[in-house]
Amino acid sequence: MQITLIGVGQAGGRLADTFLDIDGWLRRDPVVGACAIDTSRAYLQGLSAVPDAQRHLMGIDQAKGHGVGLDNELATTIAIEERSTIAEIIDGLPITESDAVLTLAGLGGGTGSGMTPVIAETVRNKYDIPVYSLGILPHSRTSPIQTLNAARSLRSLRQQTSHVFLFDNDTWADPDPDEDLYRELNEQVATPIGTMFELVDRVDSGHTEGIETTAEHSDTVLSTNAFSAVGFATESAAHIPSSEQNQGLFSRLWPSSTEETGENSTKTDESTPSMRREQIENVLSEAASPPYTLPVDPDKDRKAELFVIAPESYISEADLSVQELATAGQLNPTHIHACTPSPTGSSDRVSAVCILTDDCFDRVAELMEKAIALQNDPSWVEELEVADQFPDILEDRSTDAEATPADGNDDLEPLF
Repeated sequence: MQITLIGVGQAGGRLADTFLDIDGWLRRDPVVGACAIDTSRAYLQGLSAVPDAQRHLMGIDQAKGHGVGLDNELATTIAIEERSTIAEIIDGLPITESDAVLTLAGLGGGTGSGMTPVIAETVRNKYDIPVYSLGILPHSRTSPIQTLNAARSLRSLRQQTSHVFLFDNDTWADPDPDEDLYRELNEQVATPIGTMFELVDRVDSGHTEGIETTAEHSDTVLSTNAFSAVGFATESAAHIPSSEQNQGLFSRLWPSSTEETGENSTKTDESTPSMRREQIENVLSEAASPPYTLPVDPDKDRKAELFVIAPESYISEADLSVQELATAGQLNPTHIHACTPSPTGSSDRVSAVCILTDDCFDRVAELMEKAIALQNDPSWVEELEVADQFPDILEDRSTDAEATPADGNDDLEPLF
């Protein structure tokens, strides 16, 4: 599947950078084009892989190139007022060569959470193409405004996109990660998602090898308007026949055992299908077990989709069935759709991606509940250190003598 990336805000731009970096590590390049959109000139200048011509500064009159802080309503207003500019940016991307567009954004800040839904709507209105989103949820110990930003943005993204993949900073990061951790987290986000887009068209076209499937080919995770959490695992293939070449699908991201130890890697004509089968099962079990990119209730049934990447000898000889994959992955087999890639070359890794899909994960429901409470009782606004960085809707309510928690809505105010 060929995708075009649109990174919005600081986190979105950094993710676009990372996707472009790992694009060269994949057998088939899923990314055909990318751009970054921001209200901060400094954040755009800090990118490396996104081409200069595809870094777009918006809201110059309002934000003066310094960003919008946490004010996602201002970011939404900028996007709406400059919708024609967004359309021109989109037209400058290889949309017609793509099978889908993937927006990337941190949902706790101002620019990413506020502009991304408008950008997604603009793409959807101009092109008959699926629009997916990858959203980063803020840490629960960050400012309340970031919780509200994320919830309102998620509500709009659900309306404007076909599917939303989520990464929860609560699970993976400290509230204030350093630069090295940021880079590591971005790789942990981009690698399984990029791999999935590289492989998902094989499910749609029915190209599966060595593994049966339980679902119709058209019934993939991307066909449902829902949220997804992702699990991923990879390790060096320990039982590759000596005739195979050591050119791994992820060899640049994860060095082979030879590179890691300086010793000869385990390539032998004495390896058996049972040894390869056991390693696939172990990797699947790890990918299908917590932690995922989002906390998941293990007792709730949900659709799960498994992607397996392994050397050709593993796939041709392991002969795993869906039932056995489900057992290895500790998942309900009635909710499994499994496939394997048909690599254009050999791999020295055994890797698995597990996509878990739900209409509303507990973490999302909790985020929404907190956001509604904050929206209906804005007394917390006065405690913000930066008093000018919150949506106008809260400012209006905090100064309205008649507004009380009892007057609040049971739903979030839309961004637009």
